Amino acid sequence: YLYVSKFINPSTNMFRNYIKIAFRNLWKNKLSSLINIISLAIGLSASIVIGMMVYYDFTFDKFHPDGERTYRVASVYKDADGVSYNSGIPIPLVEEVEQNFTGVEETAFISMARPFNVIVNNGDQTVLEPEFVTYADQNYFNVFDYKWLEGTGKNQLLNPNEVVLTASRAKKYFPNRDLSQIIGKRLIYNDSINTTVTGIVADFEKRTDLVFQEFISNKTQPMGMQMQPNWRNVKTSSQLLVKLNKGVTAAMFQKQLDQTAIDHEDLEDKEKYGETRGFYAQPFLDLHFDENLSSFNYTVPNADKNVMIMLGVIALFLLILGCVNFINLNTAQASQRAKEIGIRKTLGSSKFQLIKQFLSETFFLTFIAGLISIVMAFWLIHIFSDFI
Repeated sequence: YLYVSKFINPSTNMFRNYIKIAFRNLWKNKLSSLINIISLAIGLSASIVIGMMVYYDFTFDKFHPDGERTYRVASVYKDADGVSYNSGIPIPLVEEVEQNFTGVEETAFISMARPFNVIVNNGDQTVLEPEFVTYADQNYFNVFDYKWLEGTGKNQLLNPNEVVLTASRAKKYFPNRDLSQIIGKRLIYNDSINTTVTGIVADFEKRTDLVFQEFISNKTQPMGMQMQPNWRNVKTSSQLLVKLNKGVTAAMFQKQLDQTAIDHEDLEDKEKYGETRGFYAQPFLDLHFDENLSSFNYTVPNADKNVMIMLGVIALFLLILGCVNFINLNTAQASQRAKEIGIRKTLGSSKFQLIKQFLSETFFLTFIAGLISIVMAFWLIHIFSDFI
């Protein structure tokens, strides 16, 4: 023990001495130390808040295994006034892509809905205007990877009057039941559409624009809600999602869409209004930032990628500015420490020891500023929560 302590205690005492001297110097120069700490804390806190905002938007839907191969097909209209976009597609395009396109692994047709009510389990409760309900076909769960808590992904939504719920929606409708007891329960939409719960999937834990909570089989749709399947009718809520085979590029898929648009061109509108319609393969990973097409949640506007990039640059600038200001203030005080440095070198301090002393003081300042900046960041996020 004595042999070991011979080598340990000096370094421990030296570290304590560095901290003690650092604290004394900071206390001696209270005003300059306070300015140093506050200015650095402000720069750090602003950078943290802006960085969190940018990170939040840039991490949407990055967790899907095949996200880079997934696309949403949208309609594009061109006329004398310019170009306009519609996230919907004509229904016959679904069959065209399934049967005649090459390089397509999976297709999924969804039709978003907003029921005015849903009756739970023969009248246990009635929920008005449930959000994030969609009609979907059996391929939806092949395009996107959900974790099944009850039921399996196979043979889901094949038949009329089937519905799959997320765990959170299932608990909302059946709060006092285990998930296994919810399978087979009835949900009645709009007082007339009877459905049976056939599966429950886990909610996505990470950020996503796939906000759907209830998936009703497409074959359940009342005939009055469906459009006539012709190439002229386009409904925004009727959307097509595709997953391409590995090695198939977006350009290859887009070329087939362009040819399909030519083959089914609306000559009447072209002659009468000078309008042409095409189809656009929108990358799913760009869904959150696309300024031309909304995401699946119409209540929230899409983020602006250029704005997010500029905010990131501002955060970096503020961080660098805080660091430069911190260095300048410390450099300005260096001349006041010249006598101390001379005396310590005369008494035998090495250059390395002096470096460690100044680094200890810098670490002490930075550590305090960091703690303050975290508190300020939480406060700023709370203040700006209504704006972001």
